[in-house]
Amino acid sequence: MLAANKRFPSVVVAVLLVNLAVQPLTARSATYDYVAPQIAPAIAATLGTAQIAAILNETAPNKPYLVAYQLTTTDANNNVAGAAPLKVVPTDDSLHPYLGVFHNQINSTQFATYLGYSTDLRVWHTIGQIHSPASQPDLRILPDDSVVYAEEYNPSGQPYIRVQYYGNGAVTGLEALIANPAVAATEAITLPGTSLAKADGTPEFGRITYSGTYSGAIAGSTLEITHHFYYLGQRDIEADGTLTNFKTWSSPTDTTVDNLVTNAGGNGKIGDREIFKVGNQVFEVVEAQVNPKSGSDYGSWRLFLVNKTQNTVQKLSPVLSGGAQSLGNPTVSFVTLPTGVPALVFTCFVFGTNNYATPLGGHMFVYPFE
Repeated sequence: MLAANKRFPSVVVAVLLVNLAVQPLTARSATYDYVAPQIAPAIAATLGTAQIAAILNETAPNKPYLVAYQLTTTDANNNVAGAAPLKVVPTDDSLHPYLGVFHNQINSTQFATYLGYSTDLRVWHTIGQIHSPASQPDLRILPDDSVVYAEEYNPSGQPYIRVQYYGNGAVTGLEALIANPAVAATEAITLPGTSLAKADGTPEFGRITYSGTYSGAIAGSTLEITHHFYYLGQRDIEADGTLTNFKTWSSPTDTTVDNLVTNAGGNGKIGDREIFKVGNQVFEVVEAQVNPKSGSDYGSWRLFLVNKTQNTVQKLSPVLSGGAQSLGNPTVSFVTLPTGVPALVFTCFVFGTNNYATPLGGHMFVYPFE
C-alpha cells in the first residue's frame, strides 16, 4: 500500500556520525537463494504452516522476548519519531548489532526513509535520513558487508521502485552507511513503472545471487524484488521483479499469490508482503483488504500467510493487546537475541481504524526458539 495514505507525521531527524569497528566477511559466489535475515535457524527448520501461523498470530507457546506497541526511535538531539514500518536486519557490527529501516512523514504529502539501530531490539536510536522523498524501505547486507537497499521513491506524485547498492572501498558499504545514511550510493537505479499501473511500491528483497569481492561489485548479481503495483488505478496487485546485473528489470504479475489471497478473502487491494524460508519451505506474509468499503478503507486490512511451496494460504489474526484487527506492512526477520537464543522478529503497522484499545503505529513481536 502507498505510504502517503497510512502513516502518522513525525519530525525529520539529523544525521549522527559514529565510529565503527566492523570486521568484513569474506565474499563467496552464491546460488540464487534467500539470504539473512530471511532464513530460519536450524532449530526452526521443521516448523510447518500451522506453527508459523501460531507464531505470527502471537499464540505460540514460548514466552516472547518482546511485545512492543507504538514503536519509537530517538535521535542524537532527543527527537522522538515513529519507527514503522520497521524492517530489522542483524549485522556483524558489535556496536550496532541490529539495524532497522523505516520511514516518517516530512510534510503533509511526503515521507523520508531512515536508518536506526538497537543493541537489544527494545530501544531504538535514529542514525539518520537515507533518502527523500521516499518510503517503505528494505535492506540486505551481502556476504562481503556491502549493502543493497530498496524503497518506494516518489519525487513527483507517482511512486517508483528505487534500488541502491553500497559497495566497498576504503571501508565496507555497511560501515559507510552506518557512518552516514545519506552517503551517496555506489550504484543506484530507479526502475521503470509497470505497464498500465499508476504506482509501484513496497519493494522487498527475495532471492539474491551476488559474487562480489571485498573491493565490491554488483555486476553479475541477480536481485529478486517483490512489490505491488496499482493496476489501472483500480486495484493493487502483486508482481515478482528481477533486477539482473543491476540494469535489466523484468516484473511479471504474481497471479499465483494474487489468486490465493483473493480466494481466501483478500478481495480488495493486495499490497506489502515479506518472504522468508523455513527449512525447505518458502512462506510469505501478505497484506490485503477484506471486503473493503472503498480503496481507502483502512479498517479492512488483514494479513495472510502463504505457503509458496505448497500453494496454500490462510488468513492470520494476530492477538494484539487491545484487540486491533486492521494490520499492514508485515516484516519477518530471523535474528540471534543478546542472550544467544535464535528468534523470529515480526513487525506490522496498526491502523487507527478498528484499532480499538491498541495503540496505533509500529508493533513488534519477538519470539524465541528455545
